[in-house]
Amino acid sequence: MLLLALIQQFRRGLFGLQFRTTLLLTFVVLAATGLTGATFLKIASRLAVSQTKRHATDLARALAAASANAVESRDRERLLAAAEGSVSESEVCYVLFTDVTGEILANYQQGTGNITHLLLDGARRVSVEPINQPQLFLSGDTGSRIDIVFPVQATSTAIVGEKGARPTLGYVRLGVDLEASKKRLTTMVRNVIGLALGITLLMVPIGYEVVRNLVGPLNRIAEAARAFARGEMDARVKLKRRDEIGQLARAFNGMADELAESHSKLVKLNTELEDRVMQRTMALEEANRRFKEMAARDSLTGLYNRRHFNDLLSQLFAESTRYQTDLTCMMLDLDNFKRVNDSLGHQTGDKLLQLTANVIQRCIRESDVAVRYGGDEFVVLLPQTSPDEARASAERVLTLYRKELGEELPEANIASMSIGLASRQEGRPTEAMNLVQLADEALYLAKAGGKNRIMVVRPPIADTEPTV
Repeated sequence: MLLLALIQQFRRGLFGLQFRTTLLLTFVVLAATGLTGATFLKIASRLAVSQTKRHATDLARALAAASANAVESRDRERLLAAAEGSVSESEVCYVLFTDVTGEILANYQQGTGNITHLLLDGARRVSVEPINQPQLFLSGDTGSRIDIVFPVQATSTAIVGEKGARPTLGYVRLGVDLEASKKRLTTMVRNVIGLALGITLLMVPIGYEVVRNLVGPLNRIAEAARAFARGEMDARVKLKRRDEIGQLARAFNGMADELAESHSKLVKLNTELEDRVMQRTMALEEANRRFKEMAARDSLTGLYNRRHFNDLLSQLFAESTRYQTDLTCMMLDLDNFKRVNDSLGHQTGDKLLQLTANVIQRCIRESDVAVRYGGDEFVVLLPQTSPDEARASAERVLTLYRKELGEELPEANIASMSIGLASRQEGRPTEAMNLVQLADEALYLAKAGGKNRIMVVRPPIADTEPTV
């Protein structure tokens, strides 16, 4: 009997909440410390590479400034001395000085094989691309390093270019070894692993004691619940605690009297939760709708952007093909827009684009689609619109544009407007992009004919050129 009791007690301990909670807590601590260590390792690795890139850039910039005169005079001895002095640093693998074509003027490296993969045309030239962009190279023979090419510019103010830029005389290319950073990173990783193991070992006894203090009162509550289930209505939990376990005991003692009220509260809370979920869902759907609308609009003019235009073009062309209706593409371009930007500034150019977009929107129907196609070019898709109707619409746009330009931006009156029109008629063209190409051809003809005008191109008959 004593042995059986001991076995039952052992089984309760092995499968009880106290043992499992302690085990779970240990695993949680291990997982948390492991995740923290992995995150720390990842951040530290990136930081090491970033710091090495900055160090390589600073060193290359300093060498380029110090060796400008030697590169200009092709003084190989001075350049070799500068390269050797820089490689004396433990983290610098190699330094090369070249002229503007990449021909090596001087180089120095630690050991051998560091610059073999950089050489071109035998052993006298190296690549000088990309410039001032540190690159990470991984090699099983020479290890990891940061490689950078930096321009050597003239120091004399007598040869400064027209825009104040000094001409490039050559390049300095150097590599910085990452092994020192890796060693420091390895040391930090060992420290993190040791700290994680120490925390885990410390948490096992602490966690066991904490769980024991919690599980004991819970066992008493469980025993009272089993007694209550057996019909002992006077079964109560006698615990004088002010924490959550004490609250649980008092809640158990008042369970019978508060069961109906608890159920009512639960139903009410469930209803409120469903209402909140519905409200949040509706708000999210509205936010998604607004986001999609914003993503389809050009931020400056408020018209649809070119990416959304492709979807709309495919949809409207398919409808025109299915129902055999007309579809006209109007392409508009501002003449002399670059002169406006160059002479009056980009702010005036932006105002001109906004004015143009406003004019287009005022002159088209609600079913028409206006798009900022790119730069100072706009496109309008006019469903179920014949060429004559489209031309009338284009004339309204051109007339209102001239009027608004004279009233709102008279200083930009050099910017006229050319319009090209093309319509899908009698099943031609058969491809959506062909319709846009026809409208683009019409726009080209309008500009070639003197600008500030409207030109219509009709779809070609089979094996013929488009007709004007």
